Amino acid sequence: MRILIRCDASTSLGSGHVMRCLTLADVLGAMGCEVHFACRSGPGDLLALIAERGHAVHALSVPDLRSDVETALPWQEDIEALWQALPEGLDFAWCVVDHYGLGHQWEAAVRLRSRRVLAIDDLDTRRHAVDLLLDQNLTARARTIALPDKAGFLAGPRFALLRPAFANPRANCAVRIRRVLVSFGGTDAGGETLKVLTALADFPELQVDVVAGTANPHWVALVERCSEQATWRLWQHLDDFAGLLREADLAIGAGGGTTWERACLGIPSLCIALAPNQRANAEALAAAGAHLYLGEAAQVSVASYRAAVQTLQASPGLCQSLAARGRALVDGRGATRVATAMLGIAMRLRPATFEDAQLLFHGRNAELVRQASGNTAPIAWEQHQAWLRQVLAQPERRLLLIGETLDGPVGVLRYDRQPGQGAKVSIYLLPERLGRGWGEYLLRCGEQAVQRHWSDLESIEAQVRPGNLASLQLFQRAGFVLRDHQLQLSLPRTSS
Repeated sequence: MRILIRCDASTSLGSGHVMRCLTLADVLGAMGCEVHFACRSGPGDLLALIAERGHAVHALSVPDLRSDVETALPWQEDIEALWQALPEGLDFAWCVVDHYGLGHQWEAAVRLRSRRVLAIDDLDTRRHAVDLLLDQNLTARARTIALPDKAGFLAGPRFALLRPAFANPRANCAVRIRRVLVSFGGTDAGGETLKVLTALADFPELQVDVVAGTANPHWVALVERCSEQATWRLWQHLDDFAGLLREADLAIGAGGGTTWERACLGIPSLCIALAPNQRANAEALAAAGAHLYLGEAAQVSVASYRAAVQTLQASPGLCQSLAARGRALVDGRGATRVATAMLGIAMRLRPATFEDAQLLFHGRNAELVRQASGNTAPIAWEQHQAWLRQVLAQPERRLLLIGETLDGPVGVLRYDRQPGQGAKVSIYLLPERLGRGWGEYLLRCGEQAVQRHWSDLESIEAQVRPGNLASLQLFQRAGFVLRDHQLQLSLPRTSS
């Protein structure tokens, strides 16, 4: 499957859009996709970094003249530049567009070379002509601009695009604040880092790590300021930001993508909005208890930073609460879930055969699968073979399906016909597919397949072990409703 990603980075835009798209691209590449980037060239464009990560990159020869993130680009000009940059005959299964300047007209036009379109957008200001929309903000469900009919919606921090390095949180929150990490992204044109360092100079007992991007216009001043403090370190080229952040007892930064990184690692943090589009999500996270939000940068003084640090120093319980709430919101698997949503549309189901006996045996006997099953005991090979022969010999009563995608099998569905017009479903994912969001797409594909197999079917039921909240939520996301302690999905009547 070939994927096109349209995003930009520059000294004015920053690097956030390209970096989160690179995270998604790496996951898609690992799942068997061929990923191409299309980006405008210019200072801070990160084209070399994209190529270093092993993805094809096509430079658009139109300079980025935009300074305001909400200003629309001339979409016809951008599309024409895209066609000129792409080799002739190169078409795509998906186009991912992560750009505040490109909206529904561009999304409709790109379909000339792409079958489906996914937009990444955390602003509720534009129409979209997409098959899938990703808004990873906590405020996503409050969007007011309607999506096209049948468009999917990936909403909330469950889909936050974080690199795998952030999926391993700290075991415990520190009792005392000894080490602080300050990072305001790749540019920090307003000089917020310098303001924070002025406040932290009043805390000589703290070790401070300052992370600044290569395009930071205040680099010389940062070097001078950090050289004055023996326990301060300034980082410009940092391969392991996640590792450095994990060592911090407090993080201070902006309300962009690093918000999710801080939350996922369980690092108590002070958050500041560097742009108006960061405010609503920063406020929502503060209301959820995941960080302390100090306000928009222009309104936050040196004294405000100083007072906030003093508050957290005196409140270890508050620090622990911030860390726990953040970890509860973000688990670091969002990029895999987004990739799964894209590839899930291409999922195919096939009837199981006896040649699948070994695959089914290992999948069903996996420990995590057994724990969620009605029968938690391991199944013997001979017993499994006898069961499989019996199931395959009763197609009028049982349907056993295997879901597959580009890189192989995903999971197994079994439908048992019940008296009347109902059936009962059971599902399990192969061990290596657990926690990646495949279950919902497997159930949705199965809904169509079982209707084709039994055209008179009116409903599907499912049973979940008590306390298995993950399975309960899975069935509910797939459309099942809990009635009288039984999960049920009503099926539309098929025309004869």
